[in-house]
Amino acid sequence: MNDLSGIRICLATSGHEADDDRIFFKEARSLAKAGADVALLCAQGKKLPSKTDGVRFVQYPGGGRLKERLRTIGRMEAALAELRCDVIHCHEPDSLVAALRVKRRRGTKVIFDSHELWAGVAAAYFPRPLWPLAMATYRGFERRWIARCDAAFGASLAISDYLASILGAERVATLLNVPAVDVFGECGEKAPWGGTLLCHDGSLTFARGLKVMAEAVRLLSKRHRVVLKIVGDVFGEEKKWLDAFVAQHRLEGVIVRTGWLPYAEVGKAIAPCHIGWIGFLPSPNHEIAAPNKCFNYLLYGVPIVGPDYPRSHFAVLAREGCAVLADPTSPESYAEAVSRMIADKEGTARMAAAARSLSGTKYRWQHMEPVLLDMYRRVLGGGGAR
Repeated sequence: MNDLSGIRICLATSGHEADDDRIFFKEARSLAKAGADVALLCAQGKKLPSKTDGVRFVQYPGGGRLKERLRTIGRMEAALAELRCDVIHCHEPDSLVAALRVKRRRGTKVIFDSHELWAGVAAAYFPRPLWPLAMATYRGFERRWIARCDAAFGASLAISDYLASILGAERVATLLNVPAVDVFGECGEKAPWGGTLLCHDGSLTFARGLKVMAEAVRLLSKRHRVVLKIVGDVFGEEKKWLDAFVAQHRLEGVIVRTGWLPYAEVGKAIAPCHIGWIGFLPSPNHEIAAPNKCFNYLLYGVPIVGPDYPRSHFAVLAREGCAVLADPTSPESYAEAVSRMIADKEGTARMAAAARSLSGTKYRWQHMEPVLLDMYRRVLGGGGAR
């Protein structure tokens, strides 16, 4: 498949790691495999992957927290202009601004890849009563930026609906953040049901439900043999809080952490688990989410317990028979949901089979790659933005 041969593409990111699972392991590798000349522009100091699979890495003097990134948009713009790409595929609002400046000067095609509902991310910096005003204010700017793009990808159905309201449905596609099986692998046996191994994939923060989940595990441990395995880690204030909570309630060996793992090692850690957990607390961004962890769980036949947000992909998975939803603010609600799954082993086994089947038929990168390449063909075939 070399239909993008000779096309110069830059995947531009100011805030993500050089080996980000979506940007590098999925999109960049797929575009390079299709014959494109792919450069991945990231901030200085990011650790580059040892195996690049035909992707060229370029670093610019930027990165850091949002304030630092905003101050270095001009540096990113200069780096993008120097690459002289046919398409810039950007992943954050600030990299979008830099890309649009290059588009104005050189006519470069621009694709915006919206991993988040960025208006919701912006709103989270403010007290809850100000969320509607903060979202409306941010969207006033964002809609003008997106309208100048040639195409856009949404990481969830709800994000894509929002993008399509600006660009039109024909210039928007949904790229769910599903696993690249050639990297993750299909491996591992389930742990015996003598104890239930719960799993949380990734960094576990307060906003992702750390306190609610920890308390739910404490309640569960009084009734069942359970272990919450954090495939990843907790950091900073979250680590201090969790260490104190574990010590206070004598939960050593009940809540455990693997530490941060290379992308290729994550699947091996998830595979033995019985139930995958997502505990996102209410926020505009979380309520429409389709995070990669839920699809990582499905790959290994791990049914999901998650928050009951009707516009999220968790609700889709519940309708598809592989997820149980609970009140994300209530440890008791989660504990009861998990208890039912432990008690009904036959029903949970059916959910595990449904998870594995859905992964095989629709929730792997092999199903998203054609969507990515089709949008590139359409963008390069004409029909650019106004």
